[in-house]
Amino acid sequence: MIEAAQTCSTGCVLFRQTQARGYMPTRSPLMSPGTARSPVHRIIDALFGAVQGLGLGVPSLFVEKWGVAVHQALSSRAREFHTHQHVLDLTVDADPIETIAALYHDIVYVQVDLGVPPHYNEILEPLISREKDGWRILPHAAIDPTAKLVLDVFGHQAGQVLTPYNGLNELASGLVAAKEMEGVFSHEQQLALAACIEATIPFRPPEKLVLDARLAALGVQPTERTVMIRRATRLANNDVGNFAEKDPAAFLDNTWKLLPETNPTLHTPNTYTVHEYRVALLKMEGFLSSLAASRVFRMQAGEPSPEEHKRRVDAAARNIALAVRYMRCKLYSTAVVEALAVETGGDAPLDLFMGGVGEPNGSRMRRIEQFLPELGTPPEPIDTVLQSLLDAGRLNASGFDMSPSPLASFLHLTLGERVMMENVARAREWWAGNSTARAFLDVQPVHTTAAIAQAGANITDTRRELLLGIAARITGRKT
Repeated sequence: MIEAAQTCSTGCVLFRQTQARGYMPTRSPLMSPGTARSPVHRIIDALFGAVQGLGLGVPSLFVEKWGVAVHQALSSRAREFHTHQHVLDLTVDADPIETIAALYHDIVYVQVDLGVPPHYNEILEPLISREKDGWRILPHAAIDPTAKLVLDVFGHQAGQVLTPYNGLNELASGLVAAKEMEGVFSHEQQLALAACIEATIPFRPPEKLVLDARLAALGVQPTERTVMIRRATRLANNDVGNFAEKDPAAFLDNTWKLLPETNPTLHTPNTYTVHEYRVALLKMEGFLSSLAASRVFRMQAGEPSPEEHKRRVDAAARNIALAVRYMRCKLYSTAVVEALAVETGGDAPLDLFMGGVGEPNGSRMRRIEQFLPELGTPPEPIDTVLQSLLDAGRLNASGFDMSPSPLASFLHLTLGERVMMENVARAREWWAGNSTARAFLDVQPVHTTAAIAQAGANITDTRRELLLGIAARITGRKT
């Protein structure tokens, strides 16, 4: 029989009421092999299969309540990566506790959803509170037995202030998951669930991976700890599995989906400015360039095998290195456009300079690349893989940006990567306030910079004469 927690949530009361009435189906009424299902149905099916696998006999309407809430939490329009599909992918071949942890581990994502999902407010309001510099763990979290268990697994205490960058989202998601399972999961199952979600805090150095020691301090025996750590490690590695993609375009596809989640200005695709776009690129480039592949994947308690771990780390190193180079090519092309914008009237929507992406009726729109000339090739061989990514694009267009990078492709094909990287360094000087947009433009390769200014004059009518004037100035012609 289910070992009930010392306290019981509203959901726990509902469970006991439905259990008493005899509503205990043996299988999910939604499971229909061979038919496609919407995300909400698939989430409910996954939850039902998990609780059945644990032998809990949870009523279908109770599982529906959980599943609908999870679906709602993952439905924010600002989410492009941490979506229903991401968590459902993590349930493939997962055991029951791993499945439930996968479905819950991203339900709180405060910087993307701009707060806690409303339907989880009742659970989290007594436990964490928003403050100026983050979210404080409230005293009640150390008194509530279920919340205290989660705090212990995560190594946190009441009074601490957390942010999205040191585990806030994972802790809040773990608190919700534990409270939802309150009175349904045994104490050991709650520990295992919290351990899985704690493990999804990404990119920590080995010395910060102390989950095993925490579980030992909580009285979990070695055999059970090994099972918990292996499961948690498997979920953590699968959560960042895209870093080991064989296809770099697929890796970039997923990386690109993170940009709007960490840059709210990109939520409105047709209005974000050149400066805002550059800031988003710069943040992602800074993150990736400082990320060691050894911190992406982990190996604990024999999970995974040494051979598989090495394959993943090696793949992550290749993908990260290529992504950084790709981002810097994008940064350079954006720097040229941003400098032209500053010198012709100031920052403005990126679309004003680049042209529109397209319309629902399929109409071809005027874009800057249509007016770029062929200027020859660089003096050194180009990397065909990088050029293909810039030219053909990532696997899919994102919700805020097109997949190909025509301006970066033009510059890479004309100047070569070495020259582009040298000028990214010059752009950083300008962005740091040690130079100006004009000074940056004055030291750029004349033929490409003038070509971009002239092409932009065909797109931005209100700045046409100013752009042509810049092109003339840097080529030494009179206006």
